[in-house]
Amino acid sequence: NNRDMNKEYKIPLLALFFGLCLSFILISCQEEKHDEENGLSIALTWQDEADKNIDVKDVHLWIFDADNGSLVEEKRYASAQEVASQRFYLDKGNYRILATANLTEPFYVSEATRAYTLDNVLIGLTAPKNVKNNAYFGVVDAKVDLSVGNCIVCNPMKNVLPELTIVIENVPKGTEMSGKALDCAWCLFPTQKNGDGDYGLPSIDPTEVEMPTILATESTLQSEVIRLMPTIQGSPASHVYLRFLLPNEILQEFDITAPAMKVGGKYELRLNYNQMQPKMNLDATINNWKDLNDEVEIK
Repeated sequence: NNRDMNKEYKIPLLALFFGLCLSFILISCQEEKHDEENGLSIALTWQDEADKNIDVKDVHLWIFDADNGSLVEEKRYASAQEVASQRFYLDKGNYRILATANLTEPFYVSEATRAYTLDNVLIGLTAPKNVKNNAYFGVVDAKVDLSVGNCIVCNPMKNVLPELTIVIENVPKGTEMSGKALDCAWCLFPTQKNGDGDYGLPSIDPTEVEMPTILATESTLQSEVIRLMPTIQGSPASHVYLRFLLPNEILQEFDITAPAMKVGGKYELRLNYNQMQPKMNLDATINNWKDLNDEVEIK
């Protein structure tokens, strides 16, 4: 019996801790045990594979205490690689980690200092018209247990602004299109969850965003990617107003209701000019609103 007990005592200590990393964080992509240090590292990943080749720069990172909302760490980095190389030594507890990337003019973020709570962080636009490039954000929850070793937490990044492309077929050559998007949120609360249970809650207050004017040089008029704040919180629909100035100087106006544009969404509005009506509901009657994230038409 003593011989058997000695064998038991010779079992490597590491085996007693096997599997404990599984409870270390709520969302993780890799865990590892280290005998000497306890640290947390953060890896930026992409929710949309199409964005994975984006040139990431100006990364801003916040770590909040998820229980009391206080700011624990705030850092800035020049690249995603710099973020991954950083190790954080945190007290035992629950944390919410916010990362933003490429969030430069016209984007802005509220100054999150130790006097702010995590629910007060917001992302806005100084000039919502003609935004040339998107910015990205990601939020992940982590649970730190000091009895385990180092862990790497994946933070999935997505675009802040929904992206909309408008395509009008069989339009008279020389037609000029302008318009605006209604019911766009004026800001986004990245660390709060929306109605779908995802991080990124649009504000309640709406704003109108002018769209760029486009001239039809051929029979198909196609806009560049239009980047807008998501549809306001609680609204099931977005509204787009289009104005056509025909070559004969006749003015036509179209009031379009479509499904809500969500945080991180990519959409295409494709219409045949000959079938357009002054008022259209794409969600109910016209199958030309496409959610490019799912590659399915919303009917």
